[in-house]
Amino acid sequence: MSIKQIIVHKLDHGQSGDQLEAFPATQSLNASPSLELVLDDLLQTYNKKQDKCYGQFSDLSEEGFPATLKTYINQSPEASSEEQAAAFATLTSSTLTRLCEGLNEAGAISGGYVLFADYQQGLTRYLILCMLSSQNSITITDDLTIQDTSYLDTARMSLACRLNMTDWEKKTEAGRYLSFLRPKGGKRLSNVFQEVIGCSETSSSKDEANTLIKAVEEYCQEEPVAENRTVVKRQVYDYCQNRLDEGESLSMQELTGYLSEAGPDEFAKFVNTRDYDMDSPMSPERRKLTQLVRYTGRSKGLSLSFDGELLGGQIRYDEVNDQLIITGVPDKLKEQLKQS
Repeated sequence: MSIKQIIVHKLDHGQSGDQLEAFPATQSLNASPSLELVLDDLLQTYNKKQDKCYGQFSDLSEEGFPATLKTYINQSPEASSEEQAAAFATLTSSTLTRLCEGLNEAGAISGGYVLFADYQQGLTRYLILCMLSSQNSITITDDLTIQDTSYLDTARMSLACRLNMTDWEKKTEAGRYLSFLRPKGGKRLSNVFQEVIGCSETSSSKDEANTLIKAVEEYCQEEPVAENRTVVKRQVYDYCQNRLDEGESLSMQELTGYLSEAGPDEFAKFVNTRDYDMDSPMSPERRKLTQLVRYTGRSKGLSLSFDGELLGGQIRYDEVNDQLIITGVPDKLKEQLKQS
C-alpha cells in the first residue's frame, strides 16, 4: 500500500456549545511508516465491519463532491507535490464544511476527527473518508511519572465511506464502486454522509448474503448426496471469508469457478441454470454467511448452536419425533448434568 495524500480535519463544538464547527487542517500529512500503520489499522477495521451498503454517485452537479473529486484526480501530471497536497486539502476542506452543516441539521451532538486518505493498493486507487474519535488514557513518562494522554481510536469508526476510484473512472455504471457503513441506530447520520458524498444506495451486504444463502440452500434441496451439500457450504463460506478478509468483493462467476476447481462442480451447474441476479461483484455480510456452516436456534430457556458438519454424525435429527439426538456430549456439559 502506498499513500498519495492523507489529511485529518476536526469537527468540534464552537463557543455556543450546541453547534459543531469545522476546523480544517491547512495541509496534508507527510506519508511515513507510522501513518501507513494507522491507515492499515483503519482499513482492517473497515473490512471487518458488518452490514455495509454499496452505491454510486447520484449528485452530478458541478458543485457536488464527484465533480470536485474529478477535478482533483485530473490535475496536471506536471503538478508539484505541493500543488497536489494543496488540491487535496481544498477538496477535503470543502467536504468537511458540507459534512459539518449536514450534521448540525441532523442534530448531531458529538464531533470528532475526519480522516481522508488517497492511497494505492496494487493496481487500484482508493479514497477513504471516515469519522474517528479520540480516547483518554494514561502513560508513564521518561521520568516515571504518570500523566493523562489521548489517542486516536482506530478500532472504532462511527461513519465511513470508501471509493474505488479506479472502478469509478473505468466503469461509472457499475453501481458498486462506493461502499459505506450504516451503523445501528445511525441511519440519520448515515444519510447525512450519503448526501454530502452525493451517492445513492444500490445494494447491501445483508441482501447479497441472503441471495447467496438462498442459492446454496436451493441447490442443497436438489443435491442427493449429503456429503456434496456439506462440502459446498463449507467451501462457499471459506472462500467468501477469505475474500472479505482481503477487503475484496467477489462474483458468482468467480465463486463457481473456484468451487469447480476445489471439488464437485454440481453447484456451478445449478447456478448457471438459475437467475439469482448476482453477476456484478458482491460483498456478502460475513455474519449472515455463518448460516451456511452452523445451525443455531433458541427458545425460552434453550439455546443451541453446532457446526453443520456434525449433522448426520454426532448429531442426528429425528423429524418424526421432533428430537435432536446428540452423542458424545461435551465433558464440561456432562459434568454439569451429572451434578444436577
